[in-house]
Amino acid sequence: MAIAPSVVAEGLREWEYIAAPEAITHKVKEAIERFQMLEPNETVIVGVSGGPDSLTLLHVLWRLSREFNWQLVVAHFNHGLRGEEADADEEFVKSFCQHLQIQCVAGRADVRALAREQKLSVAQAGRRARYRFFAEVAQKFDSSKVALGHTATDVVETMLLNIFRGTGTDGLQGIPPVAPLTVHGQVQSPNQIWIVRPLILCWREETEAYARVYRLQPRLDRSNLDTKLPRNWIRLELLPLLRQKFGKVDEALRRLSELARDESTFLNQLAEEQLAKIQVHYSNGKVAVNRDALLALPKALQRRVFRCMVEKLLGPLNEVSLEHVEAALKVVERHPSDAAYHLPQQLFMQVTKGIVWLIQLETKSANLP
Repeated sequence: MAIAPSVVAEGLREWEYIAAPEAITHKVKEAIERFQMLEPNETVIVGVSGGPDSLTLLHVLWRLSREFNWQLVVAHFNHGLRGEEADADEEFVKSFCQHLQIQCVAGRADVRALAREQKLSVAQAGRRARYRFFAEVAQKFDSSKVALGHTATDVVETMLLNIFRGTGTDGLQGIPPVAPLTVHGQVQSPNQIWIVRPLILCWREETEAYARVYRLQPRLDRSNLDTKLPRNWIRLELLPLLRQKFGKVDEALRRLSELARDESTFLNQLAEEQLAKIQVHYSNGKVAVNRDALLALPKALQRRVFRCMVEKLLGPLNEVSLEHVEAALKVVERHPSDAAYHLPQQLFMQVTKGIVWLIQLETKSANLP
């Protein structure tokens, strides 16, 4: 197959020109089918930052939309962190969407101010604001799917980050292919909105090659080069060293994430069954279980049952860590009554008269059990 001189002149390797588009398209279709991400004729909100991953995602879905009759709407969120660069990213995404004749909705917030107000890190405040925006756009266009551009490379980086921060086995999953969209800890209902990640089987090298083949000219976020940030250090310094020492370390870690996801799914089903057996109350921001029945479970199931209690109130994307769960269970174990423990996101645990209560402080009243 002859290669266009213009492509060679731009520095593309032969395999990229020939294989990158087909490889990405095949993997996206495989992910969509395997994880039941999207159905024909759906309206799909696509989160686009302007970087290579999100642009590749949008371009692939745009090409496939002719086959699956998807209606695409782009959601671009400006975090207000990078001044003129962020404004230029927004204008670039709008122009890109105009070229593809796709509707683009842009939102923005002062994330630093939100972080101060909500006593969160900038990253946590940014995620909350961004996901709230995605939910608003999805509701506006009556969509139940928000597609994001996370790749297998992101899964590996997140897994390592979780390990270093301190995680249970659930953290070895990295990033799930499909997850319910939560805003401020609340699952969006009754019309559930789902985050889907069609690039989850693709490597970043592949998305960058795809972007070069199609001359997408993605934007560069210079903050991604700052190795003072833990994720950037993992990406730019640690992983290259691991690859040099162990070879195909990315693929090995990705396989581990898949094994962890399968086992976690099974164990979480067991935990949910156990919670249903020992739960004594669930309503109005409160969930309670029998203390003795909780402590009679194997330690691994105790953790997961407590995690299920947390997720009933906050959804799966929350800031309650393994360390918090362990500390709470120690309180439960040591005190059959008259004990309390505060968790992140205004969660309050109280042990009283042989019952373990988990309560959202917004709903806490003078008539606590």
